[in-house]
Amino acid sequence: MGGEACNITIQTVYKVVPDEIEHIQSMITQWTHSKFKLILTTGGTGFTPRDVTPEAIKPLLNRRTKGIEIAMLKKSLEITSHAMLSRPVAGIRDQTLIITLPGSVKAIRENLGVVLPAIPHAIGLICSNPYSSSVDAHRARDLITAPQAQPHPQSITSTMDGEQQQGHGHSHGHGHSHGHGHSHGHHSCGGSGKRGSKYVMTPVEEAINIILEQSNLLKLKIESVDIAKSLGRIIAEDITSKDPFPTFRASIKDGYAVRSKDGIGHYKLLGDSVAGGSNYSKETNDEEKHCVRITTGAMVPDIYDAVVMVEETEIIKENVVSIEVSVRPGQDIRPIGSDIPQGTVVLKKGDKMGCSEIGLLATLGIQTVQCYGLPKISIISTGDELVDYKKQGELEAGIIRDSNTPTLEAIIKEISNHFGECASRDQINLVGIVGDKLEDLESTFVEESKNSDIIITSGGVSMGQLDLVKPLLEKMGKVHFGRVNMKPGKPLTFSTITSDEKTTLVFSLPGNPVSSVVCFYLFVVPALRRISGFSNTNLPQVEVKLLDRIQMDPERPEYHRCYIEWDFNEHCFVSKSTGSQASCRLLSLKQANALLVLPQKEGYLEKGTMVKSILIGPLSN
Repeated sequence: MGGEACNITIQTVYKVVPDEIEHIQSMITQWTHSKFKLILTTGGTGFTPRDVTPEAIKPLLNRRTKGIEIAMLKKSLEITSHAMLSRPVAGIRDQTLIITLPGSVKAIRENLGVVLPAIPHAIGLICSNPYSSSVDAHRARDLITAPQAQPHPQSITSTMDGEQQQGHGHSHGHGHSHGHGHSHGHHSCGGSGKRGSKYVMTPVEEAINIILEQSNLLKLKIESVDIAKSLGRIIAEDITSKDPFPTFRASIKDGYAVRSKDGIGHYKLLGDSVAGGSNYSKETNDEEKHCVRITTGAMVPDIYDAVVMVEETEIIKENVVSIEVSVRPGQDIRPIGSDIPQGTVVLKKGDKMGCSEIGLLATLGIQTVQCYGLPKISIISTGDELVDYKKQGELEAGIIRDSNTPTLEAIIKEISNHFGECASRDQINLVGIVGDKLEDLESTFVEESKNSDIIITSGGVSMGQLDLVKPLLEKMGKVHFGRVNMKPGKPLTFSTITSDEKTTLVFSLPGNPVSSVVCFYLFVVPALRRISGFSNTNLPQVEVKLLDRIQMDPERPEYHRCYIEWDFNEHCFVSKSTGSQASCRLLSLKQANALLVLPQKEGYLEKGTMVKSILIGPLSN
């Protein structure tokens, strides 16, 4: 197999699963989603009730490969007539070849011996490698002499073209080049005329690492937050229970509190113990059997050591109860501290406050929690062609409404709602529109850098004569990178302004709204999350199956807007493209809840291909 021209890197994985359809299907689905090229199963192909491997595999296949099944049966029948009792299944799911083998070692060797010479060629064809159809590709005897050609009897996994999928959080990529003289044009699609830039093209991952490194310089104050207002915040210290919970012995069921030593018999009812109070006689005679009626969660009186549930009792007459079962000491009683012993660390530094965490602290009487501070943000739109989005009526020629300011503000709030608080909502300063005048831009940067931790601008970062942001930031601070190898969003610029020992991060996004939004998710959000205390700065990622044929970009990685949902029939997430991905097309963002991470490559990704995606919104059915 190592000699096949599709450059397969062989990695062997072995897994034992129960003889149950759902377990087998779960493992096969997981491996096919991971793009394993060959899966071999052993056992479960006979006639006994537990032999369910064929029933598990068949529904998962896109295509059956009857030739492989026939070849294995023919070989086995040459050796023993009992081979007619085997039910092999072979087929293709997505880009994975799946073959079921018998359970015995001898039979596995016989079956592998006949199919192994054809497997490299089969995988090559599934990989759509043109070489696999050439004459040389059929020389199986040469291929199987390679040392790597011995597959594991259970499973083989491989990666086509020798590519290793990286597990990094944001391997994104985009590129957008505005060909118009003025790059702010929020809704104008520019050309791709070649113009030189002094800024090198920074890979996406490297750009994110630079941003996170600079984000570490912002040390915001720890805040004491009322737990009722702490939803989504990140805890800045361990929280310990000062008291045990429960603080008293509590009944688990409705019934009667008794002494376990008294056993079965008639009991005198002394009164009631209910949640929040009690009313029973404390005068008792050790010689007689007595009890207290008790409700779930109520305190068990000290003299009793067990609870009999009401279903095991009968009222004989007023204040007399028949206990019909014996109980052991401690039965149906929650001891003091059984849920949370005193001194337990109930929440750790770095945990996110959710509704359950708020309820837990309320139960323990903890009213405030120490949380990481949230960054203050200023949002600026630049460009003489812009007017406030609230302006009504017909606009002058060449004038457009500013959509970036309300959009970016909404994203900050939406991201906080879905993935945790990462910005101070009441301290988002909407600066508004600043025209293409150097002195106006400079005075705005000076003022906002004093009051904000992060400045977000849109427009003015391309190569037009009025694109003033980059030169100004070079003068006022440090530009860490001025172009990113991605599509859309190539002109993205990241800088820092330091004054009086205070550092402000400056994200200069492209003017086109789509490019601006994509760059925000990929680069601004990780910074917000790092500053706000999140240990994982990445937005959630899932692998999805494409429902569309998508063209890739040979020059830059691309972040394709799409809508994803879980498909119960396919047992995976599936994605639907939002259509044309031009950076000027606002409709490509409509209903999008994910970005497909497309590699920089010639050609197309076909329907059914598994692709990594970054969630930017909630999943819905």
